[in-house]
Order: sequence, then structure tokens, then C-alpha cells
Amino acid sequence: MQCVVLLMLGIYVSISGTARARSVSTYELSKNVHNGTQKKQIMFACLEGESTGTRVEDRGQFSMRADTSLKLKRFRELMAQNNYQAYIIPTDDEHQSEYISNYDKRRQYVSGFTGTAGTAVVLVNDSDGAALWTDSRYFLQAQQELDSNWIMMKDFTPGTPSIPQWISSKLSSGSRVGTDSRLINHRRWLFWKHELVRSGMELVDEHFSLVDKIWTEAEGRPAKPNFPIFVHRLEFAGKRWEDKVEDVREKLKEEGVEGTIITALDNVAWLLNLRGNDIPYNPLFKGYIFVTEDIVRLYVQSHQVTLEVQDHLRTNGCNNKNCVQVLEYDHLAEDLRNFVQHVNKILVPEHVSYFIYNLIPEVKRIVGESPLISMKIVKNPTEIKGMINAHIREAVALADFLSLLEEQVKAGIPWDELKASATIAEFRGEQKLNRGDSFETISASGPNAAGPHYTPKPATNRPIDKDHMYMLDTGGQYLDGTTDITRTVHFGNPTDFEKEMYTRVLMGNINLAMLVFPDGVRDTDVDVLLRLHLYEIGLDYPHGSGHGVGSFLTIHEFPPRIEYYSSGYRGTKLKPGMFLTDEPSFYKEGSFGLRHENLLLVTEATTEHNFQKKNYYKFQTVSYVPFEPDMIKLELLNDKQLQWLNNYNTDIRRIIGPALRQQGKSRALNWVIRKTFNLTRSC
Repeated sequence: MQCVVLLMLGIYVSISGTARARSVSTYELSKNVHNGTQKKQIMFACLEGESTGTRVEDRGQFSMRADTSLKLKRFRELMAQNNYQAYIIPTDDEHQSEYISNYDKRRQYVSGFTGTAGTAVVLVNDSDGAALWTDSRYFLQAQQELDSNWIMMKDFTPGTPSIPQWISSKLSSGSRVGTDSRLINHRRWLFWKHELVRSGMELVDEHFSLVDKIWTEAEGRPAKPNFPIFVHRLEFAGKRWEDKVEDVREKLKEEGVEGTIITALDNVAWLLNLRGNDIPYNPLFKGYIFVTEDIVRLYVQSHQVTLEVQDHLRTNGCNNKNCVQVLEYDHLAEDLRNFVQHVNKILVPEHVSYFIYNLIPEVKRIVGESPLISMKIVKNPTEIKGMINAHIREAVALADFLSLLEEQVKAGIPWDELKASATIAEFRGEQKLNRGDSFETISASGPNAAGPHYTPKPATNRPIDKDHMYMLDTGGQYLDGTTDITRTVHFGNPTDFEKEMYTRVLMGNINLAMLVFPDGVRDTDVDVLLRLHLYEIGLDYPHGSGHGVGSFLTIHEFPPRIEYYSSGYRGTKLKPGMFLTDEPSFYKEGSFGLRHENLLLVTEATTEHNFQKKNYYKFQTVSYVPFEPDMIKLELLNDKQLQWLNNYNTDIRRIIGPALRQQGKSRALNWVIRKTFNLTRSC
């Protein structure tokens, strides 16, 4: 699962290959990144397409499209009643989450576009149009899903106007632009406001979404999430929530602030050792936390709090610093307004909505990185052990599945992308501690894999056969860890070019896995190693090369992130205990795509010398699924890369072999043995 992360005026925004992410305007990127044709090629060397800002009807008809005419008509009537000439509908929920609940998919409802990143803008007059901005992962999908009411804007592409630029080109001075400030990152909001004011327009600060007026239960809207919250046991969490809160308080003292608001759902869950089921693929629940030296308050729907959770947090009669007061989710705003009257400084995390940001008076507001970020990304020993064990079980499931798939495809038994996606989920579900998938599986055959973020649908479902490459990017949620892995296979006779690309991408994967580096090296520093062997022949891929992974949390845990061309992002120092993916890729539009993804753990390294008495680190690979030996052109690998690959194969046999035997999976065991023999070059 690949990830690109861009910094828009200081906010971290993932636009990854498989990341479920938010889109941002092109203004910042075009100003800081696209200053020449070379960087343009870096972003789009393997992606070709139509010019930006063209209506979908110009691109032919697709059965995936839903007619949005009636929805837009009703929505425009509502806009007119509220005196809005334009309305912005983002992807985000109130927590600026990467994944959102089905209840919160407002942009998808209005536009018909199901991708996880994008921003829709509707103008009140249908002659002026409606437009959707999305990034390169979704260009093909947007073309297939948007109907002729929409203009698709290729975000991060030179020539594509930003949202304020487009609105300003369509409307006159004095126009009112509406949006729900609960759903907009505060930095994005301030940028939009600044740009619109320059054009004489007003960005109206509303605390509700107009979409909710037409998208009701009668219109098929899913129910608001209200699943019970549950305790993430200490045997998996590795540290008491009380100790985590004390660590946060120490950080606040160091920053000279008296409290902080925690809005990111993975931070909320991690801090109090709680989990939920409100968000697809993520064991999270919707809530906020407010922490000071004297109190901890959790804002959730009270009916989600079970007796077990109350006991865990000691909520009954809570009147001291070592327990948690539970209040209703909607009480946060009133509570903050009252509290800020009695403090001097409150830390506001960079990712919060404009609504939350604006609740804190400017003189009392300190905007900065949440202290939980650095605490959460370095895993404790229990979390590290759990992540490794989860990947062993994941490897068992993958070996079981891939061995079956290869056997049956070669025997002529029909398989397709959807069947494969469902089957790997079934095999994963057989494993101990599994709690489902960690993201929507990318099961892509032939040209479908050329879209970095493709997921199969009935209208696009392709057979898996002996004539095309097949890419599987998948992962699971386990009580002791979260997994993410990608393998690309071919069950017939691949072309020489396919083999070369497979090998060059593998060489990039191995380059990072072999790296030994001193303290101070950042995630952004290592990206070029993964691209090196594609660069040699003038090729590249249009996304980052890796991302952090949570511990029974989110599949994309930022930072760290391996990408060097993000505007303004300075990188994160790699430290022991961090997990991050290693996933170089290549895509040939209309033909195939491939990706090799393993999970790496940063560990201490022992070196022969010690320049400037620094600590040195290395990576431990914790994914244990073989690569395809018949796809590897061994003459391209250097000796160290070949040695690493043979050592990796030995580790797979040593670690996964016993697990397969224990579970009685003889077919998978034989498959692993066949794929992990010692590789030698021909003389």
C-alpha cells in the first residue's frame, strides 16, 4: 500500500497510492513542487491522461456511473434558499480522518465518486457546473464514476486551478461560499478564506452541512455509528493508559501549555487503550479527549460506553486526575468555551478542524504537533512483539491463498479479482486474533493494476489468468497488530520487460531493507534508494515509497512516510521501534502494474566503526511471503542484493514453515519451499 504525503501550509495530508486520504488544492503544490519539467515527470512519468478540467461526458460512457442530476437539482435549490452561490463538500469527517464512516460520506453521495480522497464544489447555477478535485490515484476511477454533470479536476497537475481559483473564475465579487467548518482542516480553511476574500467573496463559517438536509435515512443514508467501545487489553497495548496520560502531561509542561484537545481518532483510541467499530477497516470510535494537569475528559456518545469501559476508565464518581470523565460527544464546544476562560495556553494540534481551532481565542491558542504523535509511532516492546506475530499469521494466510490461486489458475479453474479479494479475507479470518481487513483489498489483474489505488467492482472485475500479471495489496487487523503487504505474480509467461520491471522494483525494495544508517537520518532521505534502479532507465512511480503502520490502529500512521518531494515536509527522524512499509512500484498504463511491499522495523545496529560516536540503526523485515523467483532477472542484482534475497528466503522457511506445519497447511508449505530455494546466477 503506497503513500504520498504532501504538506499544505503545514498540515500533513496523505495522497497515497493506497492511502485513504484527503485531497488538497493545487496552489501549494504548484508553487513549491512543479517548478520544472523534471519534477513533473517525477510525479507523472507513468500516468497519462486527458487535459485537466474536462467534462466527464467527453470521455465516453461507463456502467459505473450514477445519475446525479436529481441530487444536484435538490441541492442547488437548498443552496439558493441559503443564499450560497457555491458550496464546498470535502471528504473528511469532524476528525479529519483518512477513513470515514459510511454515515459521513457526503461527498460520495452528492457526486457518485467513491474514492477516498477528493473535494466537490457545486455552483448554484447548473450552467456554471460542479467540479471534483482528486489526485492521480483516482483519475481513472473518477472518469468511470462521475457523470456528465461533473468536471473532473486533476489535482496536483500543472494547469489545474485550485478550488478558490476556479470559484473566482466562475462567480462575481460578493458571492457567498458555504461549507461545514467542522469538516475542514483549519489551515485549508484559512487558505481558502484568504484566496476568496482577495476576489471579494465570503467563505461562510457554518457548523452543519447542507448535504445533511437532502441525504436522510429516507434517501438511504446509513445510520450514525453507535457501536460499543471496547477495552484494548494491556497484554496487547503494553502500557497503561494512566501512564500514557502522565507522559502527555509531562510533554505539555515542557511546551508551557495547560491543556490540549485530542481529535484524531487513532490518538483518542491509543491514549486510553480503547478501540471501536465506527470506521470501516479501522478499530476506532468517534470521540474527543481534553487533557490538562488535573482532568481527562472523553467526549463520546454515552450509549457507546459499556460497563467494562467505565470500569477501565474509573468514570463513576470521577473527581481527580487519575480517572476519566465521560461527557456527551456534542458537549465539547460548550465545554471548551467555558474552560478557556480559566487558562492561559492550550495546545491545538495542526490537523484540527477550523471549527475546533476557532473555539480557542487566538491569544490562548498554541498550534503545534500533538505530543501523542511521537509517543505513538515508537512502539513499546509488547507492541513490537505483537506486530511481528501478526505478520507471521498474515504470512500463513497469504501463503495459503497464493498457493491455492496459483494451483487453480494454472489448472484452468476460473478466478477473478472479486473472488480473490473475498477469499483472502476468509483465509485471514481463520487466523488467531484476526478482526478483519485493515483496508479495502487491492486485487488487480492486468491493466487494472496500472491504477495505483484500484479496487475491484462488478463493473471493472477482470479474470485472473495466465496471460496477465496480478497484484494483491492487502492487510489485516489483529488484536496484537496491523498488517500491510503487497505481492505481484504471473502464472504464465511474462514478457522480458515485465520481468525487468519486476526485478528493478524488487531491487529498490531490497536497497531499503539492507540499509544501515546513523541517528538523524530522516524518512525523506531514503526514498531515492527505492527508485534508484528505475531512475537508471528513466522511469519512476507517482507516489511515495512507504508509510507508518499502527498497532491495531490505522494502516497509515503518519509520520513516518518515505517520500522526498512533498512540499514543505521536512521529514521525521527514524528511531528504533518505528514500523514503516517498503513499497517501490511501477505502472504501465493500459498494461500492468506491480508493487513489492514489506513491513520494516527500525532496530539498533552494531557497526565496525562509530564515526562521531553516533548510534546506528538498521531495518528488520517482518513480512514473510516469498517473491516470485521466476520473475527475477538475477543478472540485474548485485551480490549483496542476491545475498539478502537468499537470506530472506531462509528466514521465510525458518519462521513460516513451522507455523504452516502447525496449522496443517501442506499445500502452502510446499508452495513456500518451492518459492524459497537458494538463487544462483548462471555462468
